[in-house]
Amino acid sequence: MKWSIFFVNILIHVGVMALFLTVFFFTIAQYFEKKIIEDQIDFVIDDFVGNSLKPVPETTKNEIKNEINSAFDKQDLSKADESVIKENKEVSKKAWIFVSTLLSIIFVIVVIFGLKYKWERYYLKFLFNSALISLIFVAITETLFMFLIAQNYLSADPNQIKMKIIDTIGSNTCDPCKHPECIGSITAICPKP
Repeated sequence: MKWSIFFVNILIHVGVMALFLTVFFFTIAQYFEKKIIEDQIDFVIDDFVGNSLKPVPETTKNEIKNEINSAFDKQDLSKADESVIKENKEVSKKAWIFVSTLLSIIFVIVVIFGLKYKWERYYLKFLFNSALISLIFVAITETLFMFLIAQNYLSADPNQIKMKIIDTIGSNTCDPCKHPECIGSITAICPKP
């Protein structure tokens, strides 16, 4: 095989993989990462309430979980969400500019090499088929990895999160007998004055 075909074959593979990984990340991976984070938060809350409050009755545990979830729902994170959306758009724009530039450079190199070395038609067919087969295998591998491994991987240490929750609760505690609104819908049992 001519060295020019070998070199261009590598370049085409790099371009196809860069394009695939960019599309994959901003579609499937982005959706699954959001789902993974939500699942991890639910896991940590369930683990925290289930293990830290073992002697507490199940109904009370469920009330506590509901209170924690409603506390998250009540938070106004619209400014933070806007900031994240703006930052993500900027990252996406940079990624697409990079991939477009890379693909343009690769296309120019392929055309120059093809004209300079007067490749026959079967070389172009070989390059296309080789890139397509590699793309199929990488797509299958990435998708299976996302569904089977990444989805079940706990990236956050539940114990560190529990300690942060305990520290936050400890620093934000109030006397429920004097301020019943601080514990939500749960009724405090207070000593008589």
